[in-house]
Amino acid sequence: MGLMLAVFSVPVRAQRSGAGTYGRTASAIVGQYKKTLAQKAKEMQVLPPDSVEVTMSPYLYRLIGPGVYYRSVVADRFRLNGVGESPVQRATTEGLERQRSMDGVIEGALFDTYASHPELFHYYDAQIESERIVTPAPTAGAKKEDLDPIYQKTEGIKDVAEVLDDVDVDIQIVKPNFWTTKGMFKLQFTQNYFSDNWYKGGNNNVTMLSNLVLEANYNDQNRVTWDNKLDLRLGFVTATSDSIHRYLTNNDKIYLYSKLGIKAAKNWYYTVSTEVNTQFLPGHKANDRRTYSKFLAPLDVYVSLGMDWKPKFKNGNTFSLALLPFSYKMRYINDEEETIHSSYNMRDKDFQQDFGSKIEFNSRVTIVKNLSWRCRCYYFTSYKYCESEMENVFTFQFNKYISSEVYTLWRFDDNRDKKYYDDTLGYFQFKEYFTLGLAYNF
Repeated sequence: MGLMLAVFSVPVRAQRSGAGTYGRTASAIVGQYKKTLAQKAKEMQVLPPDSVEVTMSPYLYRLIGPGVYYRSVVADRFRLNGVGESPVQRATTEGLERQRSMDGVIEGALFDTYASHPELFHYYDAQIESERIVTPAPTAGAKKEDLDPIYQKTEGIKDVAEVLDDVDVDIQIVKPNFWTTKGMFKLQFTQNYFSDNWYKGGNNNVTMLSNLVLEANYNDQNRVTWDNKLDLRLGFVTATSDSIHRYLTNNDKIYLYSKLGIKAAKNWYYTVSTEVNTQFLPGHKANDRRTYSKFLAPLDVYVSLGMDWKPKFKNGNTFSLALLPFSYKMRYINDEEETIHSSYNMRDKDFQQDFGSKIEFNSRVTIVKNLSWRCRCYYFTSYKYCESEMENVFTFQFNKYISSEVYTLWRFDDNRDKKYYDDTLGYFQFKEYFTLGLAYNF
């Protein structure tokens, strides 16, 4: 009973606004409850006899929180003549009779409750003393005067724009775009001129190279990737030593590549890739009227199925290694020129298909700030012949519009006519050029 009365004496700061805040009935109930609390506190001698206000007291914390067993309460009851009091206890009770002090009233209520209802106490004071006090970090809050306009409109708000000073608020859900597109165009020239009496001799020539690359790649950041690339190249060279042709193509290529991947594991994808190769214009040799290649002669198509390893790099570099054990190659020659058929070892036929395996490697690496390296390599075998290419492009970007490029291409193909066999290189072939000119990335 003593503990219950002490809990009732927990101070409540009642509002003096009375009927200004509550109705008359509610105000009367609050006033009566307030008087009851004050009367109980006086009976317990917690408040001075002339006090009419229930105030907050720091001594009441032991009666408000969860049930805690305080060893000092029991020790005080069995202590004689104040022996064993701590300095804090002596300072608290100095000049007051123990029975009339706030501390004495609270300890008496706790002691009685320890004896009558021990099941209410689940903690002891040593546990509280071992707890750390964590001070929350200060947080910046809005000033009241800044929120006053919103508070004043709260009851009548029907549109968010009313709170934001009539600023239009348009909330839209935008579907993420998983496509990335980019392109590159280059136009580069070289020119050499020698006078007729140049002591070392020479061959006047002008070289032009154009290159357009378009890419559209899809990546949903979860399971599906789809890479698409179109590479178009066309270059010419003039040579006064060629009495038949005014110019020859020195670079002619139409290359379309597409690869679809479904994620299998970390950095590994089930993949199917398609590759198409042909050229724009007829291909000739100096002082030779015969045609060795032309548009759709040949047309090479690869369709491959396998696994692709694509590790992720934070610096923008890309790497892809595709292992394609199931690969199909089709070659078509849309021309009756015998030179073309014999050049590709397809005499008396326009169509040829082979099944085999293929390996593809593609990478793009930034070596230093303005120097990059791109590599494309593939190896195909039908288990009767092998065909392979390794293309390397080193690009130095001087500024947004000027760049220099070193291009090398190694090729091996033992499915060609024997006349293409070289005593030094065998069936290896090599091509290289260096250019300087305009370049624009978009």
